[in-house]
Amino acid sequence: MNRGFSPSLVRPNLPLRRPATGPGTVSPRHIAPPFHNIGTCLPQETEPMPVKLCSYCNQKGTLRCTRCKTTCYCSVACQTEDWKAHRLICKPYVPDNSTSDKPNGPGVTCNDVAQPKRVFLRDLRNNSISDGDELQGTVVQMRNPGKFFIHIQSKEMTETLRNITMELQKTYGSSHAVEYKPEIWEICAVRFSLDQNWYRGEMMSVDLDRQTAKALYIDFGNEEDVTFDRLRPLPANIDTAPPFALQCRVAGVTALMGAWSGECAIAVRHLVAGKNLTFTVVESRNSSTLLAVDAHLSALGKNLSTFLIDQGYAVKEHTPTKPRTEQDITALMTASFENFKRLSSGKNENTEAQPPEPLTQGVGDTFTAIVTHLQSPSEIICQKLENASIIQQLQMSLREHCAKTQSSEDFRPAPGTVCCSLFSEDKQWYRAKVLAYSSEDRVCVGYIDFGNSEEVTLNHLRPISVDLLVLATQAIPCNLAGVKPTSDTWSDEAVLMLKHLVCNRFIKVEILGQRDKMALVSLVDESSDPQINIAELLVTTGYAAVDNMETEEDAREGLALNKLQWSCVELPIDGQKVVLVISVLETPGEFYCYNYNSEGMHTLAELSSALMKHCKTARTSFSPVVGEPCCALYSGDARWYRAMVQSVEGTGKASVCFVDYGNSCEVEVGHLRAIHPSMLKHPFQAIRCWLAGVEPVGGQWSKEAVQRFRALCVGKQLNARVLSITERGYGVELECGDHSVAAMIISEQLAQPFGQETRAAVQTASASVLKDHSTVEGFLSIASFALDWKTLALPCNETFQPQVAAVVSPSLFFVMNPRKVNVEALQAVMKDVAQYCSRGPQANQSTPPHGAACCAQFSGDKNWYRAIVLDTTSTHVSVVYADYGNTERVPLSSILPIPNELLQHPLQIARCALSGKECFPAMWPPEVLELFKIQLSSRVQASVESFDGVFNLLMLTQHTGQWGSNINTVILGAVQKSPIRAGIDVLAQVTQAPPQGQTQASSAATSSTDTGKTPLGLIGTALGQSE
Repeated sequence: MNRGFSPSLVRPNLPLRRPATGPGTVSPRHIAPPFHNIGTCLPQETEPMPVKLCSYCNQKGTLRCTRCKTTCYCSVACQTEDWKAHRLICKPYVPDNSTSDKPNGPGVTCNDVAQPKRVFLRDLRNNSISDGDELQGTVVQMRNPGKFFIHIQSKEMTETLRNITMELQKTYGSSHAVEYKPEIWEICAVRFSLDQNWYRGEMMSVDLDRQTAKALYIDFGNEEDVTFDRLRPLPANIDTAPPFALQCRVAGVTALMGAWSGECAIAVRHLVAGKNLTFTVVESRNSSTLLAVDAHLSALGKNLSTFLIDQGYAVKEHTPTKPRTEQDITALMTASFENFKRLSSGKNENTEAQPPEPLTQGVGDTFTAIVTHLQSPSEIICQKLENASIIQQLQMSLREHCAKTQSSEDFRPAPGTVCCSLFSEDKQWYRAKVLAYSSEDRVCVGYIDFGNSEEVTLNHLRPISVDLLVLATQAIPCNLAGVKPTSDTWSDEAVLMLKHLVCNRFIKVEILGQRDKMALVSLVDESSDPQINIAELLVTTGYAAVDNMETEEDAREGLALNKLQWSCVELPIDGQKVVLVISVLETPGEFYCYNYNSEGMHTLAELSSALMKHCKTARTSFSPVVGEPCCALYSGDARWYRAMVQSVEGTGKASVCFVDYGNSCEVEVGHLRAIHPSMLKHPFQAIRCWLAGVEPVGGQWSKEAVQRFRALCVGKQLNARVLSITERGYGVELECGDHSVAAMIISEQLAQPFGQETRAAVQTASASVLKDHSTVEGFLSIASFALDWKTLALPCNETFQPQVAAVVSPSLFFVMNPRKVNVEALQAVMKDVAQYCSRGPQANQSTPPHGAACCAQFSGDKNWYRAIVLDTTSTHVSVVYADYGNTERVPLSSILPIPNELLQHPLQIARCALSGKECFPAMWPPEVLELFKIQLSSRVQASVESFDGVFNLLMLTQHTGQWGSNINTVILGAVQKSPIRAGIDVLAQVTQAPPQGQTQASSAATSSTDTGKTPLGLIGTALGQSE
């Protein structure tokens, strides 16, 4: 049915607390008695202390509202029901500071400890803004047209905001973590999660049980959930300037359906976010803290309010709009039944046409599908791609059947029955279930093979034949597993983001369980590069929260899926240098190190403190499991650390590896504790490495070599670059100062260059023919997944039209060689590759790193070719064939390491990146990656600005008609406007980066196709994209 038939009931989250006077009674606010009455021995006649009653049910109420602190309730349920009325009169509590409440002498006060003064919005200065003022400003946070925040462009504001920011850093920048319990609506100093700097924030809600609060950064407009240890009282020396982020709404309009749609929010955000506009203040409320404004959009030649009305997003404010309540829906359904019965006497009610059986799905089933309709991540409809031909045949049969069947006034199908319905968008016939009668001649139907619904007239319905009901219902109702909304309901932005990710795409669906008669599924976009797990992306971008994936079977058995998850620190494999410090050293061929940076050290120190607290209070018995993480007591300093269980002995001891340092030891099982999942969020810091380019003299590292390597490296910050990855870890090139560590130990004859012993045998072999098995073994001994393969240097200062083979990101993509290829030399290399792969190597057991060179077996002809790894899973690898440019996803068994000899002839793809890499982010936002791929799909001209030895740095230009746009500029602009970077470019003059929004949708996002418009057309669109 349409969304109007399902009510959306949102309950407020109102915390309650017990009154300070204890349970059972609440003392009235009255003036304290004079001090001379306290010491009298005569009995005093006092008024009986009144009992407070629940404001909703008039029963005894021992709880009170934490905002006004005057209205009492007996339970949370009563407060929730009363909130609609109470919110109109609920005002923040103002402490009574009258002199009669203070001691009337110079003696000691009741509390010798000076408490910090709490600051509220009323304590800040008011904005001097009045109706009719024109403000030159920039939109810094756009939720929807009813709530957005602007910054006024003013040097005075910029200077004041800078001073406030710097004073907060000076006051609390080096303070230790303490818990400060705020009050609701209090203005506090809040440490922002992304940059760890302090800003002014208003407490929108406070949860004393969880020790958390929702903070609104009043100078930037974004919100964030924070823990109490990230809060401090606002210092007295901070300027009481009003909030610099002015909350506004578009004047004169209201949302068409009572709430602003996500599509509307995206459209308006695209028009105004980050742009310099002139806002006219139509009305100011609450001492100018809420402004009703309008702005002229020069690009459209109309005001913002006019644009909203013209696009159908809003109506004029005086137009009455009444949301549907539960009573309205009940009345609607009753009216629907009456509309059906009123004229149904003696007519064909189609009762024999019952809905067909649904498709049967089992847990663990995996299939490729397309999404045909969705309302939210909890309500998704998809179809199996393998059934596309069956569905197409069904549509042809429906068309033939309905062409022979004329409309009849006697046909009046009953609700719940199935018939043929003419879809209004494409004028095609589909199987539909009658849902309700909105009037005597109009019917709401749901398309059982596609999931969408609409209202049609009775003459657009036809009886359906029995043979057309044999095929099972093709629409598969799904619920995205592992996610839940960040608030009570799914936001419009989250729904739009989901549509953008899954509509008109081939999606891999895996059935994980069942919940509420819907399949609980995981969705993966395998066509993207790299593959995208939809649930994980929604969580990382802030559109969803992590949910425990509890199926109905789990609920019946009382089982919770609490499998521990962890990750390890990874080193960059694109040639970038990092600073490493060695923590554990065995030999140059095996050592552990960690990535040295101040933020990581601070996080590790906080984690160590949390581990100590956790393990001191954890008293439950723990049974270690091999391969699972835990907390372990290190005997060297009697402190607790994160560890991985390697083995369990029968003597009551276990062997563990300390995952943040790399050392291993045996500990007693009694010195192990279960680890909390929250302590696994920070990746394991120990990185297993080996020194690349060297090998021991005589096959084994000497004591002198180990001692020299230790003297050169231990306790020093080393510059490192990853050259390869094997089962032994990262093969790294180390530099101490300006000297290569490998070169120094080789020059001192403590090591020899890698492959020296086998190089002579390899060099005697023919470059084009591998003569025997021993030669292949020689190749195999030096084969690896090389990351430092030599790429082609494209012609500089020449403009050419690139043939893009594969795209990882703007900082890594591959372009085919535009020059003429030496076909004979390439065929000789292919012959060597085929003989090497077919005669010598064993099946691959390790997962190759992204960007590494390898040999891959093409599924089309089962021959082996040189390839570059694009993405990996536990069972499959996505590659681009380096001499031909096509891509494929192959099993891990079809991948082999490649010898250096087979890489001597240049690969025919060139490693490229956009110029301006120094401005690129560490993590690319998904919408920017999508935008980059779209830009490359059109006519593009490229010119090489430079070649840095690893990458060809390109300047790309897109040509559309007679105009051209610079893709480099477009991508950098999109990065600045993405959700991950939202709020960073608010004030360029402020020395500290402002807080960024957590849930704002991307300004670069566009309206996705409405999946409820063309049931069959979606398959055609998806198939067309695939081709």
